[in-house]
Amino acid sequence: MLGTSRAGSGLLARPVVLRTFALGLVGRLGYGVLPLCLLFTVRQATGSFSAASAAVAVFGLGALAMPLQARALDRWGQRRVLPLVTTAWVAALAAAVALSLAAAAAPAAWVGVALPLGVCAPALGPSMRAQWRWFTEGTDLRGRAYSVDTVAEEVLYLLGPAIAGGLLAVGPARTGLVLVAGLAVVGTSALVASPAATVRAEPGAPRASLAGPVRRPGMPRLMVTMACFGAGASLTLTGVAAAADAVGHPSWAGVVEACLSAGSVTGGIVWASSRRLLPPVPVLLLGSAVLLVGATLAPFWVAAALIAAGGLAWAPTFVEAFQAADRLAPEGQRTEASTLVNTATNLAYALGTALTGAVVAAGASPYLPAAAAFGATALLAGAWVRAR
Repeated sequence: MLGTSRAGSGLLARPVVLRTFALGLVGRLGYGVLPLCLLFTVRQATGSFSAASAAVAVFGLGALAMPLQARALDRWGQRRVLPLVTTAWVAALAAAVALSLAAAAAPAAWVGVALPLGVCAPALGPSMRAQWRWFTEGTDLRGRAYSVDTVAEEVLYLLGPAIAGGLLAVGPARTGLVLVAGLAVVGTSALVASPAATVRAEPGAPRASLAGPVRRPGMPRLMVTMACFGAGASLTLTGVAAAADAVGHPSWAGVVEACLSAGSVTGGIVWASSRRLLPPVPVLLLGSAVLLVGATLAPFWVAAALIAAGGLAWAPTFVEAFQAADRLAPEGQRTEASTLVNTATNLAYALGTALTGAVVAAGASPYLPAAAAFGATALLAGAWVRAR
């Protein structure tokens, strides 16, 4: 185990920890590469953007099954579950590549491939967080480990679309699906080779109920809180795209999103080094809400700066949410609890994106409902954010 005297880079001082984390990130990079490559693989195969959008939507819905995979990981361990799930995912990716080479593939066939792609996506992120719990057991470094993990994941979601764009520039989109399969194999292999992969429910431990950790006191509130956060995030990002389109420069949205991600990464890095350098998460979220209110009245680039500054709250919010899930769930259900944090966020993110369209169509600014969502997140988070 890591000693309590180690800090910062000390988290990664042990070769096995560094190797597991770095190669695990290689696998998780595929999550950032896949959506764009899948979208354009279907687009190139069918000639229909609507069919491509439908396939990606089904892929996203299939990913909502990840808590069930996390429950299996908690029950039987990563060494039994991850290789099976990754094998199924690689098979689904191979089926997608084969379908893209077919002379004429109906849009319905793509929906049939997209669903298992979503359902079988290996839970590499939750698995790594489970390993962080093992590596930091008996220390006070878990929050720092989650900060490092969250920042790294944020960077991956910046790199992934850039890599996908590069692949699309030089060849067919299905090349990205092949790359994602290889990345998943590397990441899974690293995680199952780790000594921390042995973590699972103790023999004879009671089986989780159908609702799992959702029934634990405080867990529903945590999920509702992160749903509010997800809605606020989607309203913010989609609102940026709408604002860029309104001023006649859609490409500016990508610049603003990159700046917001940089703000989130900065918040995560500061949170990892010393939580006392930033206000508590509820205060950060309230600050984001105030900045979004200001963005509704500001010119595009001033609004962009305000939104980027509000990103300081994003990574720390996830860090605190994952730690809260650990505290609320028993030992044998923590991977599932961690996954439920992501699932609640992602589901609300999808709903928030749909809401943005209605708000923009009505001639209103999405930043105001985004501010309300972050304000609600701040109020709810006060109940589960750990006092310093």
